[in-house]
Amino acid sequence: MLKGMPSDGIRFDLDSIEIPTYPAPSHRGIPRGSSVMSDRKIFIVGAGGLGREVLATLEASGEDVCGFLVEGNFPAGQTAGIPVYNDSTMWLAAETIAVAIGDAVVRRRLAPIVKDRSFVTRHPAANIGPRVSIGMGTAIIGIANITCDVSIGDYVLINPGCTVSHDCSIGSFSNLGPSVSLAGNVHVGQGVNLGTGAIVLPGCTIGDGATIAAGAVVTKHVEPGTTVYGVPAKRSV
Repeated sequence: MLKGMPSDGIRFDLDSIEIPTYPAPSHRGIPRGSSVMSDRKIFIVGAGGLGREVLATLEASGEDVCGFLVEGNFPAGQTAGIPVYNDSTMWLAAETIAVAIGDAVVRRRLAPIVKDRSFVTRHPAANIGPRVSIGMGTAIIGIANITCDVSIGDYVLINPGCTVSHDCSIGSFSNLGPSVSLAGNVHVGQGVNLGTGAIVLPGCTIGDGATIAAGAVVTKHVEPGTTVYGVPAKRSV
């Protein structure tokens, strides 16, 4: 639990908290000789491996990363040369937040705290086609292809190598592991976890909270809350 923060939200006496000055941003993602620089000062929620991937994505995009934010039961310090903060004051001070939490349950829990400040992380090498909507707090952290007429919910994680084809929808808090492929007109519910290399064939619907094992090939609808694996994918018993 966030230090000084109850589970149902932020309840600090704001008048008693001194908001600190932001630390100097890293600017490490700015190409040499480039004068293009974002005015945003971004903090990343989560300082693990995914946090470092989000950091690399933001720096490649020329964004200013001021620090990582973690909950009070995690240590402060540094990650990849960037400060890590675990105190509630910095959580309040952060104006723009990129979410780097792999666990969708934790993302859902933290969403009410960061929702008004959430930033869409998009790798500059990602190919995003026309009429694609992307919800707040979503992260596309590598080369991915999202073709056209796609709807992506809030706080979705799309890993490198993914393909999302025409007329797909992805519900909030879902995870697409590396190299997941969604064919046309696939509908993924909320809180779905698609493992590395999973393939979903055209027209299939994946119910809320389902898990698709790594390497599975989905050929028909998957019921909510179920786990499927194999080629073709079948329900785990």
